[in-house]
Amino acid sequence: MDEALPGRTPENGDSLVKVKEEDPTWEQTWGSWESSRQAQELCRLRFRQFCYREVTGPREALSRLQELCRRWLRPETHSKEQIVELLVLEQFLTILPEELQARVREQHPESGEQAVAVLEDLEKVTGDGGQQASVYTQGQDMYPLVTEYQGASLECQSLQLLPRVTTLKCEPPELCQGNPQEGLLPPGTSQRQGRSRVPAEEVVTKDGLFNAKKETSQEVEHGAEAPGIPDRNCVPQPPCTSVHTERTVAHLNTLKDRHPGDLWARMHISSLEYAAGDMTRKGRKKDKARVSELLQGLAFSGDSDVEEDNKLETHHAQKKLKMSNVPEKNWAKRDIKPSFPSWSALDSGLLNLKSEKLNPVELFELFFDDEIFNMIVNETNNYASQKNVNLEVTVQEIRCVFGILLLSGFVRRPRRGMYWEISDADQNLVRDAIRRDRFELIFSYLHFADNSHLDQKDKFTKLRPLIKQMNRNFLLYAPLEEYYYFDKTMCECFDSDQFLNGKPIRIGYKIWCGTTTQGYLVWFEPYQEESTVMVDKDLDLGLGGNLVMHFADVLLERGQYPYHLCFDSFFTSVKLVSALKKKGVKATGTIRENRTEKCPLMSTEHMRKMKKGYFDFRVEENEEIILCRWHGDDIISLCSNAVGIEPASELSCSADEDDSHQIAQPSIVKLYDECREGVAKMDQIISKYRVRIRSKKWYSILVSYIIDVAMNNAWQLHRACNASTSLDLLDFRRYVAHFYLEHNANLSD
Repeated sequence: MDEALPGRTPENGDSLVKVKEEDPTWEQTWGSWESSRQAQELCRLRFRQFCYREVTGPREALSRLQELCRRWLRPETHSKEQIVELLVLEQFLTILPEELQARVREQHPESGEQAVAVLEDLEKVTGDGGQQASVYTQGQDMYPLVTEYQGASLECQSLQLLPRVTTLKCEPPELCQGNPQEGLLPPGTSQRQGRSRVPAEEVVTKDGLFNAKKETSQEVEHGAEAPGIPDRNCVPQPPCTSVHTERTVAHLNTLKDRHPGDLWARMHISSLEYAAGDMTRKGRKKDKARVSELLQGLAFSGDSDVEEDNKLETHHAQKKLKMSNVPEKNWAKRDIKPSFPSWSALDSGLLNLKSEKLNPVELFELFFDDEIFNMIVNETNNYASQKNVNLEVTVQEIRCVFGILLLSGFVRRPRRGMYWEISDADQNLVRDAIRRDRFELIFSYLHFADNSHLDQKDKFTKLRPLIKQMNRNFLLYAPLEEYYYFDKTMCECFDSDQFLNGKPIRIGYKIWCGTTTQGYLVWFEPYQEESTVMVDKDLDLGLGGNLVMHFADVLLERGQYPYHLCFDSFFTSVKLVSALKKKGVKATGTIRENRTEKCPLMSTEHMRKMKKGYFDFRVEENEEIILCRWHGDDIISLCSNAVGIEPASELSCSADEDDSHQIAQPSIVKLYDECREGVAKMDQIISKYRVRIRSKKWYSILVSYIIDVAMNNAWQLHRACNASTSLDLLDFRRYVAHFYLEHNANLSD
């Protein structure tokens, strides 16, 4: 490692900061020096400060690190407890203030207890040790910096190269009289063999490059002072002066570009926190900002911290550039003037279903059609054959399995084997339909995707074919309505680490879903960290905004109708509402305070002091988007591109049974309250008769959820087609379950 050491010149006694190359005899002296404390400390330092560019390849780098670590921790002589103690001691010394680090390291503690004892002794003694040789800033210039000596541990001094600097002259340290510290020489090395390098002067030439003179060496006589190697008990305090030049930052960058090799890779750069000005605690905060400002043009190779800072600065610069390109919002206090056409679409699909007069089984099989049943049969048999099992399951048997799963929603048993044990009408259907062992075998191999063609980036790739088919069928037969609600729900699973507050089911798989106002599920997608939903990345809407945009695209596949989407504050932003307007889609949703684009609405704290029914609103005149804040049971903020304040309605509000009065309710608030119950209604219907039988496979809970959702959608269509003679949910579900068990019984058994 290169070292910057002060040396004495014969002319005036001044010393120059110099860069010293590695001593080529360092490796040769290890055999005799390895048992000393200084060697162990030096190994630790070389291990921590090892640079990849010091070696020719990764294998050599790894072997060097292993050797340095072995010589530092010495596993052949130290026990596991002693090695742990060394690591804890090193970390303990690292977290100490620098002035205490130097003093403790001087005592060479071998354990944490010894280090604590040294600190406790220092607390009883007044005085200042571990002094530093520092370089101070003057005006706009900054100068090289030499860090402190830390005892006899040969802690490498650091040279910080900063703008407009060439060399640094320092008066030599006044060393204590007496012999130099002999512990710094390897044991067994004669005084003639232990040479003290007098490094040559390092200057910046006219073209901005460093010109290093060759080093010379002087023999160290016995008992003589060794310049540049201080005694353990004497810390140098050189008064420093600086030499100014007109060199700029470009000189250092030119040097870096022309010499990308060892010179820059092996240069030890001081920490930015102590790189300028006063090195005491009082001046660090003041100097840190100045250092960051002056080092903006420097890029040091191998310095990961600087690279991280540069990435953050680039990210912030790009973010500021995006913000600067966004036109400033122009808010005015008036009602919105929407430009959307009125809703006039006719639901021909529902009229066809009414004319066909489908029974519950036929409605259920609009979603679980023959194509899906055949896909399940093929993938289940394929999976069983991969496990060397001759299953040969049929569509008839899969329908029997589905009948038992639907039956478990309203006929509950502690164990699923009891569906074949207890003798009653429902259990007799199960026993006549399929044997228990056959059901268990089919259910254990139930599969929905080919394991040889899985997308490893998709968490739900084993269910992806089923999810795609179900979404296609849900959309195909969905009622054509104007209003839809987009929200998140939960599929109950206690093995999941996902949590959703404010829902009846809080632990399980989070599912994004878009429904009608009555609870018909149009589209769904399980949540995963890397979303598979593809949208225009240039919009920069975030996860929630991207999901809403995708749902809008799904609806627009049915035709370019003026749909009206509602969603909560997780999704809403002014940018999202504007993007939906450009697609011809109406949008209304609650919005968070930090997404209002500096709209000058009355603050929430101030509005709480107003009477209930008070509201404030603003319209963005460029995009015709309204923001409204209303005081009802709580303060609520909404954003819309299609509905505003008028016509306002009256809402009954009562503090108690005897005191009730009317409060004003803007139209935007009333519409949102009517639409936001869609997902909640779906959750309520599913929760009544949820499938109870599950397998050991992690995705079986999601399969049960999809079956329940399909039953919910079939019942919604049944009610729409038979408004006066519709079955309730229990009878509708029982009809489908009994049909599958009765008409698909395995008569050969």
